[in-house]
Amino acid sequence: MVSNGSFQKQTEKSYKDYKTLFVHALFAIVWAIAIWLMYVLFPNQQATRIQVSRIIFISIGIQVLVLGIQKRHYVRKIVREFFTGKTYPVNLAIFRIFLFGTIFLQVNQIFSKVVWFSQLPKELIIPPFGAKWVFPGLIPINATLAQTASWLLLICSFTAMIGLFTRTSAWLTVILSFYVMGIPQFYGKVNHDHHLLWFAAILALSRCADVLSLDAIFMAWKRADRGQIEPPGISRIYALPLRFVWLLFGVIYFFPGLHKVWKPGFDWAFTDNLKYQIYSIWLERNEIQGWMPLLRIDQYPILYHLSAIGSICFELSFIFLVFLPATRYIAAFGGLLLHNMIAAVMYIQFLSLQRCYVAFFDWNAIFHWIGYRLFANDMYVVYDGNCQLCRRTIATLKVFDIFGRLTFVNALDEQALTSHNLLWLDSQALLADMHAVLQRKSWKGFQAYRVLAVRIPIFWLILPLLYVWPIPEIGKNIYRRVADSRTCSLPQAEIPETTKRNYQPRTYSQALTVIASLLLIGNILLGLVEKRGGWPLACYPTFSEILGPQVQTLEVVPVNAIGVPVSYKLLDFKKKMGSERFKGLAANILHRSKNTIEKEQKLSALWRAISRSAPNIEQAKSVQFYNTTLWTDPEKRSENPANRSLIYQLKL
Repeated sequence: MVSNGSFQKQTEKSYKDYKTLFVHALFAIVWAIAIWLMYVLFPNQQATRIQVSRIIFISIGIQVLVLGIQKRHYVRKIVREFFTGKTYPVNLAIFRIFLFGTIFLQVNQIFSKVVWFSQLPKELIIPPFGAKWVFPGLIPINATLAQTASWLLLICSFTAMIGLFTRTSAWLTVILSFYVMGIPQFYGKVNHDHHLLWFAAILALSRCADVLSLDAIFMAWKRADRGQIEPPGISRIYALPLRFVWLLFGVIYFFPGLHKVWKPGFDWAFTDNLKYQIYSIWLERNEIQGWMPLLRIDQYPILYHLSAIGSICFELSFIFLVFLPATRYIAAFGGLLLHNMIAAVMYIQFLSLQRCYVAFFDWNAIFHWIGYRLFANDMYVVYDGNCQLCRRTIATLKVFDIFGRLTFVNALDEQALTSHNLLWLDSQALLADMHAVLQRKSWKGFQAYRVLAVRIPIFWLILPLLYVWPIPEIGKNIYRRVADSRTCSLPQAEIPETTKRNYQPRTYSQALTVIASLLLIGNILLGLVEKRGGWPLACYPTFSEILGPQVQTLEVVPVNAIGVPVSYKLLDFKKKMGSERFKGLAANILHRSKNTIEKEQKLSALWRAISRSAPNIEQAKSVQFYNTTLWTDPEKRSENPANRSLIYQLKL
């Protein structure tokens, strides 16, 4: 029963909370009005709008900080619960499967491209920030090493995915990914798949293979020999790696949102900037892939303005949303929606990051929900607890029992048989064979395995084969021979906790915290200075520049002895290199070369690389490099080029 004094205190606290939220809501309205007035008062003064935008943005930041200080006890509680939270090992295992599966698929897709990049002239190498001290000085870039490393990376990522020698496989995947995925980053532009290395490093320091892995089978056998068949349960050591992954997601999004507002101000969202950003991407996609979207968002100004505002709000708020379970799902679904909308409008899919969103979901709850709907009644699996082989078998099955619709009962435990109403079974038969029991129906031996396999998804691929002759007969004979030859084996004495190997939660947490914190700090520092050209740490693409209706590109024109252009397809080279990377490489050569001699060497190397993809080009005597201005609007592309100026001529 609540006293009057206690009730009054709760009422006063609630009143203060609502009052605080009301005041901050009023401030939010004030900021919205201020942004509107800014465009009314300074319609043609971009520099002034940028300054006012920064003042408003700083004021909003101060307001959020004040709110955090006012609710500091609540904030401390949220942060403490965030880092001390627990989860089931299956959630971390699913993330392991998806992450290393993504690396495997990505390497398989870029295998030939990595080898192609490694064969480019050395003069074209432009080391990204963070890797120039390693490549190509300490570790050379060549086709043989690239091909060998790519094959090894495929093997290691696959073994990490299935959980075989997981820690070693994971660390080798990190090291090899740094080299293999890093090779294309050395030629003018960095593509952002850095998160795959970050997350792999975190998993390499975690217990991500305690279930749903081959390593988990070996660990299950060791537990079974000690009389334990239960796999590891809910623990902080499975939650902490995922928490750091969520924070790195937040860093990935936060700084692009920050720079969108800070550099061009609110003009990024409230002008036609996003339309021109879209046009620029469409121009590249149409040139390389002949692609145009079904939805022409550029024809609906309200829609692309709202999309721009929504994008900024999402990017800035993501890292805060992940701290609470309810808002965490808003962040996860919002991120997937954002990426798929961008894919539909701009054909930027970012699949490697989208696949990593599995880290946000409680797969233990999802699988159990599915299990209850697929199988309404529990199935009991009764086994001989004094049999070492039986204990190992049951412990292995529990490692993969993600639906949780199997209940394992020791035939020698009379109390367990009674509690589950299984005393009607023949006690002698239970010691001779393993039984699967569903309501009042039972199966034994090979048939029991076949029935319970229906409830374990990992066996679904081979399940049809278990009913196709002659496999059932072979299976029955093998089972009978093994079952009849097994011997009684009592559980070994429990190993003291201090001598157990491969189970050191504190050590895991400390090492994981150090490495993950370094990843966070490094990416935050690079995010603050908008260092996008780094490897393996970087600020992710911000798209913070304000674009107009035109873009500039490099045009490469070979000419013969009398100055007539030689016909060839630069597009073939751009497809291999990537349009954005080609543009970045050209810009680096033309604008960042130390002197004319270096520029000529690099341009000559670029032409050698281009000419490999252009047969019958021997008649070219010189190459002209033009700075070409193009209209990006699809309706004005017929007027291209809008302008064209010669910036360099290379004599061959």
